[in-house]
Amino acid sequence: MTTHLNLEEIFAGLDDVEWPHIGFSYVEFPAEKLRTIVSEDAEVAREAVGDFWAAMNTRAPRYRATVECIPFLARLSAAGVFARELLELLHSVAQGFNQPRDDQDELVAAVAAELPLLLPRLDDPDEDNRRWTIGIIALCGRSREAAEAIRARWTRERDPDLRTELLNACRHADPEIAAELSVAAIAPQEAPELRLAATLSLVLAEAPWTPELAAAATAWALSGDDVEFAERWFDTSTGDWKETDQDDKFVELLGLLAGRGALAEAAALARTVLAVDGPGEGFRRRRALAGIDELCGEYRGAPVLLAPLLAPLVADEDETVAEQALAVLHRIGPEGRPAADAVLAVADSRDGSDDELADQALGVLLDLGDPRALPLLARDLPRRGKALEVAIGRSWRGAGSTAPFDPALLDAARDLLRNPDRRSTGALRHLCSLLASWGAEAAPALPELYSLLDKHPQHAPAAIAAIAAGTDAAAEAAARLTALADAASSYDRMFVADALHKLTGDTAPLVAALGQGLAGVLYELRYAMPRAGQLGAAGEPLLPRLRELLVYDDRGWAADDRMAAAGAMYAIAGDAVADELLPVLSIALDKRSAAAAGLVRRIGVPAASLAPQVVPLLGALRTALAAAGALLALARSGPGEALPNPVGSDGVISHDDLAEVLLTIVEYGGRTEAAIALLRELGGGTLEPAAADALRRILANERRPPPIGYELDRIRNDQDRVAAIGAALAE
Repeated sequence: MTTHLNLEEIFAGLDDVEWPHIGFSYVEFPAEKLRTIVSEDAEVAREAVGDFWAAMNTRAPRYRATVECIPFLARLSAAGVFARELLELLHSVAQGFNQPRDDQDELVAAVAAELPLLLPRLDDPDEDNRRWTIGIIALCGRSREAAEAIRARWTRERDPDLRTELLNACRHADPEIAAELSVAAIAPQEAPELRLAATLSLVLAEAPWTPELAAAATAWALSGDDVEFAERWFDTSTGDWKETDQDDKFVELLGLLAGRGALAEAAALARTVLAVDGPGEGFRRRRALAGIDELCGEYRGAPVLLAPLLAPLVADEDETVAEQALAVLHRIGPEGRPAADAVLAVADSRDGSDDELADQALGVLLDLGDPRALPLLARDLPRRGKALEVAIGRSWRGAGSTAPFDPALLDAARDLLRNPDRRSTGALRHLCSLLASWGAEAAPALPELYSLLDKHPQHAPAAIAAIAAGTDAAAEAAARLTALADAASSYDRMFVADALHKLTGDTAPLVAALGQGLAGVLYELRYAMPRAGQLGAAGEPLLPRLRELLVYDDRGWAADDRMAAAGAMYAIAGDAVADELLPVLSIALDKRSAAAAGLVRRIGVPAASLAPQVVPLLGALRTALAAAGALLALARSGPGEALPNPVGSDGVISHDDLAEVLLTIVEYGGRTEAAIALLRELGGGTLEPAAADALRRILANERRPPPIGYELDRIRNDQDRVAAIGAALAE
């Protein structure tokens, strides 16, 4: 349906707009380009529409005039000028094109302001125009006017998919009206997806959960329809590609049920869906799996209920389902043990046809600490790169522990070291780490490691030192490392000398190597500085160069690099250099450096003048723990003394405020044990009653804390949090 607008009405106020400076863009002169859309030359007009598409969906840099253009584009669409294309463009702007911008709220508000013009399109004979209009309503938030327009259209709309979308949009515009429409929409004669949307609206309206609602919620699965998969999208909260809709209504329903304390009912819905066989099972399983993943990520009690449902999925014929099921099991860690037998069956792949899946499954099995994993890793080691990473505790999804010594795995590792053509990328580094973790038990592998010294001086030396230390092989190992150090490049020499120092305790080779490294390029400096600090007083010859690095100013040199140099100086010389470090620390604290706050804690009272600069760092989780530790250190004038209240130099923060910061770190940050240790320090060595009560409240939460940015280890971090709090309260 077209709104009757003439050109004068469409472009009213166009010449009065104060257009922002735009610079180079597809639409550098918006007013001129908007008028081009009504050009008599159809090709020129269509090209102008395309230019607005290109300009408004650019993210870097973002188009500066989108908000100003929206009213005119909406009027053009309402008047029937490129109606579908401009509706789709307005929808794209409001949606954020799957990548919301820093001005997204402003864009959505601008589109929402034009809804009254667009609502007549709900009665447009063109199905696409109705669909895009419904989508715009769904993105624009609360609007009674839009909800009433949907109510008016509801009885006239015959397309079942559009009826579903209408109800979903109404839920965003006015949940009360959506609930009214939903009462009849859950009836068995309605389309399955509409019944699901209606169930969602009723649950959102706090309707009691009944068998009727459960039947409506799963009708889509029982219908036997084979549904086309959604476009893949990357889930930044888990680090996985997903193939269900980002706003999938079944997943949303499971979350709503769990959110109101009905986690068992949500699990029952997933179980019902997964029990259905026949056409469409791939879509059903992906959809249920997405819901399981969401619940496990949000609720602490979910893995126990849902892990058994994952067991049959890891061997699913649909490889995407199997991969995602294994990924969920990896994320939930030890709570995935009920699925261990099923994972073992996938990991025990002998023919090499599903190596990637078997590798992923073996990594999960190792992560579970299942003893059946080690023989499989030994048997298939050349083809199990991901599992090897898990075995050495370097899986990016979890902080696993190193695999225990296994004779068969040692033999396999030696064989792989002798056959470089069979090694995958990174395997050598991981093998060296694995052998080093076994210490003297890995001594039979020393010949293979010696053979790698010339070509791999950055990996083999550390393994040799760890294995040979304190054994009869120490003398030969030291001789070989000494010879290699003399011939190695300045960068490689640091690795070799570091290993030699750990093997023999001799500091001279390492001091010499680090001296060269500290005179090198950026990556050499970054390797050398922390190791210089590990030398302690023996590193005194390195102090002059470290002092230079405090004021070093070269491309790529950052504040944390200066802090690394300062930390090394303090580790070597202690309080003798504290005064000369304070100006550097002051500058770094003004830049919110957590490393600077950490060094203030090490220095203690001599850095008391910096306390006011430390306090602002309490305001961000990234820096709060280091800042709290620094303030506690500054509060003490001697070991074992009681902490004053207020805490800090000259009372810059109260005792209770600092306790609140530390409890916030416990609840939302990723370093629970360290924060609890500081809470004890604040309490004079014990947890104060108020802190203990707060920890109990955190522990009682069924819901996990929200993710902090790109937190792939959210579940593992929360499991660690729960374990640390439990251990602290048990003491």
